Amino acid sequence: MRIMRYTAMATILSSTSTCIQAAALEEVIVTATKRAESLQDIPISVNALSATTIQEAGVSDIGDVAALVPALTVSSNLSPFATALRIRGFGTSQNDPSLEASVAFIVDGVYMGQSGLGMSDLTDIERIEVLQGPQGTLYGKNSNAGVVSVITKSPNLDETEGFVEASLGDYSLQKYVGSVSGPIDDSLGYLLSGSWHETDGWLESDTGDDLNGVKDWNARGKLLWLPTDALSIQLTASHVERDTQCCGADATQTAAITDQLVAQGLPVPKNDAFDYKNNQDINSSFNLQSDAINLKLDYELDSATLTSLTAWNDYDYKTSTDADRSQLAVLGIVDDKYTGELWSQELRLSSDADGPLQYMAGLFYAYQKLTRGGTGEGTVEIGDDVIAVGGAQTGLGPLFGSIVQPGDTVFFDSKWETETIAAFGQSTYNFTEAWAATLGLRYTSENKDADLYTEPYSTSSAFATGGALVQRAFEAVDEDFHRDNDGFTWLANLTWFATEEIMLFGSVSTGSKSGGFNGVAGEGAQREFDDEDTTNYELGIKSELFDRQLQLNATAFYTEFDDLQFLAQQPTGVGTFVSNAAAATSTGIDLSFSAAPWDFLMLSGGLQYLDAEYTDGELDELNFNVPYAPDWSGTLSTTFLLPLASGVTYLRSDYSFMGDHYTSPTYQPSSAEQNKTLLNVRLGWRNDNWDAALWVKNATDEAYSNLSLAPVAYSGTAGEYLEAPRTWGVTVRYTFF
Repeated sequence: MRIMRYTAMATILSSTSTCIQAAALEEVIVTATKRAESLQDIPISVNALSATTIQEAGVSDIGDVAALVPALTVSSNLSPFATALRIRGFGTSQNDPSLEASVAFIVDGVYMGQSGLGMSDLTDIERIEVLQGPQGTLYGKNSNAGVVSVITKSPNLDETEGFVEASLGDYSLQKYVGSVSGPIDDSLGYLLSGSWHETDGWLESDTGDDLNGVKDWNARGKLLWLPTDALSIQLTASHVERDTQCCGADATQTAAITDQLVAQGLPVPKNDAFDYKNNQDINSSFNLQSDAINLKLDYELDSATLTSLTAWNDYDYKTSTDADRSQLAVLGIVDDKYTGELWSQELRLSSDADGPLQYMAGLFYAYQKLTRGGTGEGTVEIGDDVIAVGGAQTGLGPLFGSIVQPGDTVFFDSKWETETIAAFGQSTYNFTEAWAATLGLRYTSENKDADLYTEPYSTSSAFATGGALVQRAFEAVDEDFHRDNDGFTWLANLTWFATEEIMLFGSVSTGSKSGGFNGVAGEGAQREFDDEDTTNYELGIKSELFDRQLQLNATAFYTEFDDLQFLAQQPTGVGTFVSNAAAATSTGIDLSFSAAPWDFLMLSGGLQYLDAEYTDGELDELNFNVPYAPDWSGTLSTTFLLPLASGVTYLRSDYSFMGDHYTSPTYQPSSAEQNKTLLNVRLGWRNDNWDAALWVKNATDEAYSNLSLAPVAYSGTAGEYLEAPRTWGVTVRYTFF
């Protein structure tokens, strides 16, 4: 397979006494196919962010990645573990531990069982790859809509290098990042990196701490050992701690809430769900501790490489949130505790690039255990104001107390276990220098066990007949469940290099996401939900034009989702459940480009046209729209360079937009339809050692809700999970060699 040069945008720095700097397109090598290949040579729609782009654009979390990739959207609600990654309009939030992601999150080749494990600060990253469409053959588990793959830097065996970085900004931002790497001897190297990040909340409160602040730190260590010329061993260990005021929502309230606030002499909010002000009596919080270890071995044979990747991840977290979004004591979720553990082992045999045939064969095993509750303490907190508020909202007055009473609660003690075994293979045959075909097949066998325990408790008179409010939202269960499933996923593609600069491809691929058992399953919901299957068709072109000053890629796609796993709010507005509510299609065209027309200017961006719709099932009958699926979305990044004082001044702007789209899966009045524009700007100066920049994120101060909640039935509260307002700061980095 030929290697084509200069495939992605970056700044090439060369230092002389006058510090000459020029803009150019550079080659980006990606591992989207689990082997190192040029981005322009692989017949997959991939957006790759290099280390240079990550630093220049100030990318610090997955939300910043989405601002640079039109096909990717990110929305959050109760916690980072309830964050939804969507590609081409489809994905899901993991509010229920039983629901697995549709976009697989991979770190250094390791599948993360919960997407929330990758939501902390991105530190010392070499590259981020966003693979669009199902990746069921090589990645397998839960890659129905795509893959986000994060590759961290490896130890340097040649010389000591590193950097320290400090950022200060509004909302009392303080962030410190550092990394050092180098050789211990000729065959052993190390890397140590970490970050500490703290900021006040930007959702203002008059009753306690401002919400959506951050207090996180993480550390990562790596050892790379080359005992022989053929064997490479890399050990990685990491630790993450998060203690934040996440994730508060702004809200609008009905008279049922505001009248009671007046009666108690409490301040009445402006009742604007987009003013970044909300008073709450329960401090929203998220606390996480996570440890991970992975061991990678590469052994070079005569004409192939044998790779072993062993990984372990253990974590626990708890969340609290004020579900009535007010200073009244109506409904809260307090210290909702979860734990998780994931073991995985992958073996791969990959051929070298010599000869017309390249192949890869592998085995995969994973064991995952998740728990919720088990503390003997109630998680749901029904407060003293529930009857006054609920009675006014429903018109029942004091009779509302027949279905709910202060002190009502819910106890959880649930466990989920999943064991996955897979075998996969993929081969590419080059018929000529211009034509190549790839076939891939994966067999997966998976069994799931769930030991579910949910016990609502109420002192209301309706509790004896099953009609209490907590019973409707959290159905009682004390039962074991089991399911087995197996099946095949596959891909086939054909590639034609029309010229040295133009490659065309066509592909068909499939994916599958396993079903599970609802951990909550409120009134009217089924306990078990089935597998979700995906088939994707693509035609694409990758090109480099005008003497490789312009890279232009385009992909037309059509994706079918069968038995789509759909996460919906309960009819009461409290709690969620999963069902196979629809079939769906996603049709569109994705364009991306990079250009370096002059030494002082670099351009990159993308445009996506998307037609996503439900085609069968309950969601089709209800005429729901696919959320986060605008007809048009796009990005445009520009970087201007100007030599100055033995360095270079740079001005980078990143603009992204999403056309009209709904920000709720099931709550879709016109008020829940929004469009979004985002502008980030960075002005700085750098040379080989120093980089100092002033930056602004959301420069136009646009108020945007990434999730609109359905109103709570007995209070009328409608919540909006807003993205951050305009923020600014300064970042200084010193790099040493």
